[in-house]
Amino acid sequence: MLLSRGHISRSVAVLACLVLGLAASDAAAQATPDRLAFVVGNSAYETREDNQPLRNSKLNLVTPQTDALAYVDALEDMGWEIINEAILNRSARALRDDLATAAKQITAGSEVVFIFNGHGFSDNSTNYLVGVPNSGERYSSPGDMQTGSVSLEEVVRSLSEGGPKRIILIINACGDEPLVSNISRRPVRQDFSDIKSEVLLLYSSSPRGIAYDVMSTTERQEARMAGAGPVYSLFTRFFLEKMVEDRALLSIFTDVRIAVEHQSGFAAAERVQEGSLQNLRQIPHVLMDNIDGSFRLASAGDGGNPAAGSDWRADPRLCRVEEEARQEALQLRVDGQMATGVVGDAVSACIVEAALGDLGIAKIGYDAEERSVIVSQPNTVSSFRAGDRIALVNVLTEGEPRQRFSFSSLDQFSDLLARTYFMPGRKFAFGWKRSDGTLPASGFEARSF
Repeated sequence: MLLSRGHISRSVAVLACLVLGLAASDAAAQATPDRLAFVVGNSAYETREDNQPLRNSKLNLVTPQTDALAYVDALEDMGWEIINEAILNRSARALRDDLATAAKQITAGSEVVFIFNGHGFSDNSTNYLVGVPNSGERYSSPGDMQTGSVSLEEVVRSLSEGGPKRIILIINACGDEPLVSNISRRPVRQDFSDIKSEVLLLYSSSPRGIAYDVMSTTERQEARMAGAGPVYSLFTRFFLEKMVEDRALLSIFTDVRIAVEHQSGFAAAERVQEGSLQNLRQIPHVLMDNIDGSFRLASAGDGGNPAAGSDWRADPRLCRVEEEARQEALQLRVDGQMATGVVGDAVSACIVEAALGDLGIAKIGYDAEERSVIVSQPNTVSSFRAGDRIALVNVLTEGEPRQRFSFSSLDQFSDLLARTYFMPGRKFAFGWKRSDGTLPASGFEARSF
């Protein structure tokens, strides 16, 4: 929980912690990955019946909304697209709906940043983001809290449905403030190794640590004054300044960790001492990391067009525009080089890129609810339109029964293209419909080889 001067008592019912999850060619269109951001700021955890926050509530937070709006501005300035419309005071149900809608906008190979400002807690096996309760209500037990929360597991799996290359979550959370009296929970490490996307999960506080909403009572009062400048949480004031620098995010996070820990010492000195001074310091840490260490928020990690003279094995986008590269990959498929390993992955990626180019599609995503592939970006001569959904594929081979495929993930669709597209004697019929639910003239887009 974020604390102001004089408020660290464990004898009252309190919410757990602040969480901050914190017209070229087709080849050029694919060259720079979509950069998508999801930002939320939850402050009003205890309200009156008219939905106005209780002024002196110890559950309400000061900075999440200003933090959230500042992150939106900074990310948009750096070229990120905000993919959730309503960003303030979201319930768990609304947050799940927001995630489901956002997941349909996520394209294969994209980069996604998730930022949540508000309370959070752990049940000792997973970490949760706490939604705001209904007007006039408050959470009074761990069960109430869990019902009104969304797990980070849900968040990551929802955002991964569209096949993004990277998912970055920045969590600004206290370590183990109790939800209610005698209940103590702390953030736990999470393993998303089964997710194909790279995942980076950052917390702004160490286990059993603290995350400061405002540094002092004076700051809290200033934040409530009309016309006063914005007041940010301790972590955000340092991270917001550094995140715009064009260098590796992990390097930036290290610098922010040092600055936050140092500054939190001054805030801790003003607090009533319950336990050691060390426990009142805020020490950001990494909770999960399998990301490319060179990733930067301020610039696209895969930016630029395919370099002249580069190899399709390192940059499969070349297979959209270079017939020689495509043919080399197809021959390696014939030779059985697609089984496993680096070569097999490169061959698969090349054929998928070439197949999408043949279909006139620059980028695709996935709609888990409708179990269909989303055409996110077609070219001007494609039969597909943006938002069209491919629900099934029929593959016909002379003298053999027709094979019919549907897809429970984007990987299954990509795997089908990699294994069978461009094979002589095969005919593909893609069953699809418009984004508004209507069918095109035929309902199918056919390709024969």
